[in-house]
Amino acid sequence: MQENVMQFFNTLPLFIGIAISFTFSFNEDTSIKVPILLVIISTVISFLLPIFNLKSWITYSVIVSESAMFVLIAILLSKKIKMWLAWILGWIAGFVWAIVLLILLGMTFNI
Repeated sequence: MQENVMQFFNTLPLFIGIAISFTFSFNEDTSIKVPILLVIISTVISFLLPIFNLKSWITYSVIVSESAMFVLIAILLSKKIKMWLAWILGWIAGFVWAIVLLILLGMTFNI
């Protein structure tokens, strides 16, 4: 029972990040500066966490970075292509961004 609850809490930030990113991408008045700042700040935090021996928190900062990247790509592409295609491409780009970020973190800090 306790393992199921802990597994739920480990995946909960992912679902919250996806829900927030969809909400921001639906809003047409969202400034492009907000996702850019979120990507930069969460990436810097991702690289600072292992320095302070907080390796277990890296996943959460990567999730925030991935969600912000999704919103950024969706906002940029929605002006040129259809919104549903921009969401799909943004989701793919956010996923690739998260994998690349985790690979860089793993190579840098031997995680």
